[in-house]
Amino acid sequence: MNESRRPVAAIDLGTNTALLLVARSAPGLGLEVLAQDCEVVRLGERPRSAGEAGGQGLSPEAVERTLRALGRFKAKAVGMGVVPERLRVTATAVLRRASDAAAFVQRCEDELGLRVEILSGSEEARLGRSALGSAGTEEWVTLDVGGGSTELAGEGPGEQISAPVGALVLTEQFLGMGSNAPLEPGGAAGLWEQVRASFGCFPTDFARGRTVVLLGGSASNLACLEKGLEQFDPLQVEGTHIDVCAARAWGERLIDMSPEDRAHLPIESQRVEILPAGLICIAAGLERIEAGEARISALGLRHGVALELLHD
Repeated sequence: MNESRRPVAAIDLGTNTALLLVARSAPGLGLEVLAQDCEVVRLGERPRSAGEAGGQGLSPEAVERTLRALGRFKAKAVGMGVVPERLRVTATAVLRRASDAAAFVQRCEDELGLRVEILSGSEEARLGRSALGSAGTEEWVTLDVGGGSTELAGEGPGEQISAPVGALVLTEQFLGMGSNAPLEPGGAAGLWEQVRASFGCFPTDFARGRTVVLLGGSASNLACLEKGLEQFDPLQVEGTHIDVCAARAWGERLIDMSPEDRAHLPIESQRVEILPAGLICIAAGLERIEAGEARISALGLRHGVALELLHD
């Protein structure tokens, strides 16, 4: 097989989800997607014994879920012809934050033969933006809301910025998950205050004269809400336009709804609890960088990693 046509695999291990992309090169330095997979592992969930947010060890139950998912992803990639040197596993905020990240990484290597690379916040931001490619994207900036952090990225030096708040962490902190009470009082008002304070690291004029592209699962679900679909459809996401007022309105509407009522909306079932916090991050981020509107893309970190594997 032509070396340039050999498939690559990128596994994005996030706070809420683990994502697999298998792809090969396409004309014009693009990607031909061969397979994708997603599993909600919630590696960043609060351990049952934890009493505070941030800095604690990983939940043993979440670790086991994640190891099973990674093993399945590896088997799928290998079955499609991906060789070890063309498979890259990257981890983000969840392992930047966890006190026992090194032990988890060692288990991945010992039990699965997978080397997990923990990205810095700025590197995560850079790779997410690189998913858009290079041609014609010089004046684009990306805002990527994840489960444990939010990344803002432009092309220039020092324009790759990470804020340590995301949909899962904020939900646990201010809204509560399942039968678990919130870690802190304040509810929706406290959530807004925390997000705005955390986004103080984003320059207020960052969007001036540039196109903003929203990445991540919260943005994809927002696209389906805005389009009024009957159910979540990832094929309908790419290129959807959203203005900051609509993003804020959806966040405020969902935060006032029960999880049971949200389940009737065109959103992914595994995001019913955490999506309100994700939408508030999107709205607050757009407001902070003075972006009146944005377009939504289904691309993400894994696509940027795959492009680097193919073309570096």
